[in-house]
Amino acid sequence: MADLETGAKTKEVELPNSVPEGDSSSHDDSKHGGKHKTYDLSIHSLTYKVVSKTQEGSTERLLLNKVSAVARHGEMMAVMGPSGAGKSTFLDAIAGRIDSNSLEGGILVNNKPMDHGFKRLSGYVMQDDQLFPMLSVRETLMFSARLRLPGTMTTAEKKERVEEMITELGLTHAADTKIGNEEVRGVSGGEKRRVSIGVDLIHDPPVLFLDEPTSGLDSTSALNVVQILHNIARTKNRTIILTIHQPSFRILELIDNFLILARGNPVYHGPYPGLAPHLKEFGRHVPNHVNVLEYTLDTIEELQESKGGIEPLVDFAQARYERHGKLAQIQSNMSVIGEKPKFATSFLSELFVLSDRCLRNTLRTPELFFARIGLMCMTGFVLGSLFFSIGFTPYGIQARASYIAFALALLLFTSTEALPIFLAEKQIFIRETSRGAYRTSAYSISSAIIFLPFFFVLALIFSCVSYWMIGMAAEASSFFFFVFTLFLVLSVANSFVVFWSALVPNFITGNTIITAFTAYFFLFCGFFIPRGDIPGYWIWFHYLSTFKYPLEMLLYNEFTAPGVRDQCFDGLPGPSCLATAPQVLAGFDMAKVHKWNNAAVMIAFFLAYRFFFYVALRFVSRQTRK
Repeated sequence: MADLETGAKTKEVELPNSVPEGDSSSHDDSKHGGKHKTYDLSIHSLTYKVVSKTQEGSTERLLLNKVSAVARHGEMMAVMGPSGAGKSTFLDAIAGRIDSNSLEGGILVNNKPMDHGFKRLSGYVMQDDQLFPMLSVRETLMFSARLRLPGTMTTAEKKERVEEMITELGLTHAADTKIGNEEVRGVSGGEKRRVSIGVDLIHDPPVLFLDEPTSGLDSTSALNVVQILHNIARTKNRTIILTIHQPSFRILELIDNFLILARGNPVYHGPYPGLAPHLKEFGRHVPNHVNVLEYTLDTIEELQESKGGIEPLVDFAQARYERHGKLAQIQSNMSVIGEKPKFATSFLSELFVLSDRCLRNTLRTPELFFARIGLMCMTGFVLGSLFFSIGFTPYGIQARASYIAFALALLLFTSTEALPIFLAEKQIFIRETSRGAYRTSAYSISSAIIFLPFFFVLALIFSCVSYWMIGMAAEASSFFFFVFTLFLVLSVANSFVVFWSALVPNFITGNTIITAFTAYFFLFCGFFIPRGDIPGYWIWFHYLSTFKYPLEMLLYNEFTAPGVRDQCFDGLPGPSCLATAPQVLAGFDMAKVHKWNNAAVMIAFFLAYRFFFYVALRFVSRQTRK
């Protein structure tokens, strides 16, 4: 299966036996500057199948087929193979990103089955650089340090660790440069990749997984990245496993062992010098001055397209594996043991750090503020000039109701601006929480805390511009209740949007769903169709409407205000008035409204959608391959 012995001139790859069966994790690493916990991985006959349903029935695909390998501390192992070989699948499997119940075979960590805590003590660098573009390199690493390093460490110690990491990654010259994106100029691609590595290295994980760390980089940047990883493996005695595609000769010299896969099957496992003899024994002579790995990949591609397929090469590797001996037998099949590990810092510390990060990102996107504030000012002025100084006439009733209804529609329909914000952060959240960086609850609460003051400012600006121009109830209590209601509307709308943003895959889907629900909420709120005329099979939509409660609150607040409730709205004031304020409310079917009860319902909506957001985040962050 896997080639565990490659000849007299090469280093033999064997199962790490430096830890007794009873020891859980640690090796003596004093020769590398101190004692640190080190971890060796041994993978035995790892198999992964997926079932696809088609019109003809179910078909089973074998993505990994009896893959065995070892990865030692102080070394770097590269997983290679042509496209579709199963490199990323193998990496996800041994990193704990695939449901263990879906795997056959076993993964040992220091001769013990992998447990829940392995994902948090290890680091995983994804192929895509998921970083906040508005933060600088130093800030990005510092936030990671504040979340991943123990709370017992002082801020000064964490800063020192960040500066060491910046130096180690060769990012001193770019430490205060923003990460950047397509719109904001920032660090280069190679520097961004090194920052991504640093984010997962900041807590000094003993095992580091990297998915295509050199992808998209030029040869020099790729070499720099691999050199950094090589130095970390050597100087800190860490175990590093990465996937890579056609490395250069200079990179080959830095990698200790290779695992070559072909359609999920192992065809070689060992150091680079042993690959040529392996192929020669198989019957393929490697020409002189040729990159043996490239020749191997070409051979695999050739065999895959031939009638016989890759089975001869797989069978040869299997036979050689059988001759040279198997890895130690796994006592438990993918069992999970151990207690659930704790987070590095407390909930309150996470809440403070995440709020700080969210605030910085928000303040550094001023267009978000100015666009919404500009919209509030412009729409408030348009409405104020359109319904300027409405009196106490039948038109005054219509104007007040129309103003309130349009204001609510404006706030609810424009709240979709939160959708692209979280969609851009979702992959960052998944990456961070999948490695146990912080609690999902801390993230969901921090985002709400930061945006609430902004919502209050928006509600106040809109009210100040339009409320007095129109001639609404002049009492201060009525005005501030109006502001408070708009604040609740904005808060609920934002919570509703972020809840859906945690579930939908992209902006188009999310925008369609949110707009449709908001439109139906508007339709069934009672403004267009009185509550009594709504069919019984749709009445549930009326009570779930986020328009219903603020609409009733604002109409009741207006027509029960001291300066309005005694007015006559039929244009003929006198004892025979036919349109008093109580009659107007009765006409809207809102005579029995309790505005503070409605306010409590809106607060409940806000809390409920935030809770649903939290549940959705837990679902997203725990998604693994089945």
